[in-house]
Amino acid sequence: MGEIARKKLAAIEDIGEESIFDDIASGMTVNKMIKKLNIGWRLWYKWVDSKVGRRDRYYQAMEAAGHYYAARAVDTAQEADAGNVNLARLQVDTDKWIASKLNPQYDVRQKDVQINISVNDLHAQAAALLSDVEDAEVIDEGDV
Repeated sequence: MGEIARKKLAAIEDIGEESIFDDIASGMTVNKMIKKLNIGWRLWYKWVDSKVGRRDRYYQAMEAAGHYYAARAVDTAQEADAGNVNLARLQVDTDKWIASKLNPQYDVRQKDVQINISVNDLHAQAAALLSDVEDAEVIDEGDV
């Protein structure tokens, strides 16, 4: 790691993890944070991984940001009027999408569940069950 990268990491440490993660939890995108800190993605993740537990705190901040975007979507929808309904719909859809990516609690997509059942397999299973029942009846009658 070069001297410039070390200086930038030291500057980020001076700002403080709590301040950075509070901004993210309050809705600042990581992209904007990176631009604010004047670093690149690689240096960002190097900083995130430089201390034990920081990545978990980063994910918690991202999850909290999901709450922010969900609340903003509700506010935007409730404040919409006839003049800005199309813009409000776009903003709400975008905020819902971001909230669902940051916090699984807001993922409202329909879950696709595929079940494949072969009728031939069902027939074979039914025949095996009937055969077992018939064999049991024959044995029972033979005992009498």
